[in-house]
Amino acid sequence: MNKNSIDRFTDRVVDYEKFRPCYPNEIIQVLKEQIGLDKKWLVADIGSGTGLSTQLFLENGNDVFAVEPNREMRESLLHHFKTYRNLIALNATAENTSIESGCVDLIFAGQSFHWFDREACKREFARILTENGRIVLVWNQRDPDDAFQQEYEDFLLSHIPSYQSVSHKNISDDDLKQFFGSRSMTKVTLPNQQILDLRSFLGRVRSSSYFPKEQAENKTLYDDLRTLFDKYAIAERIVFKYITEIYIS
Repeated sequence: MNKNSIDRFTDRVVDYEKFRPCYPNEIIQVLKEQIGLDKKWLVADIGSGTGLSTQLFLENGNDVFAVEPNREMRESLLHHFKTYRNLIALNATAENTSIESGCVDLIFAGQSFHWFDREACKREFARILTENGRIVLVWNQRDPDDAFQQEYEDFLLSHIPSYQSVSHKNISDDDLKQFFGSRSMTKVTLPNQQILDLRSFLGRVRSSSYFPKEQAENKTLYDDLRTLFDKYAIAERIVFKYITEIYIS
């Protein structure tokens, strides 16, 4: 993970913690059924950000290393989960976690794997995992079958030159199979959604690292975005649909 990747979200923390979607609680049940997750497992949440994924495991009773190199995001996580005694937040990266070798039962990366140096983190994951340790990669993927999301995707492609180069959609299932190597891979999907008014929709958009944050300096862009919102809004709300994709190895 290079410095540019680490710093991309520094000025997005408030929007990120307020407006990014949570992960479905059903993820925990999926992992219990698929790989036997229990509260005794030591979890490393890599690229933990503000703690949206960390919360799942803290509330399940797991001890969790939250690995996050961005100071502002790490401080937000510590503030929100300061009462949890089963949390250790680490100023570290996916490629150099600073975690002791051979102690982690589950590595989890939510919405972050596409920022990692794959070869370097693969070596690091192998170092810190127990002999039977598991890896789980998760993305909240905007639902490609939803009419609003289709038009929003077209909006991003036509308005944001850098969008396509940083999208996690650049990672295919075949890429992940290659990363996991001899490990088996299981994919599970869950529905997920947010109900957003215009203010929260704009906050959700601004939470993405590729989107210009200053509205006054990008008036036409934001005007077009409001027009798109109005087209699909019902009672001044839109349903922002996702498919939560879970890759289990």
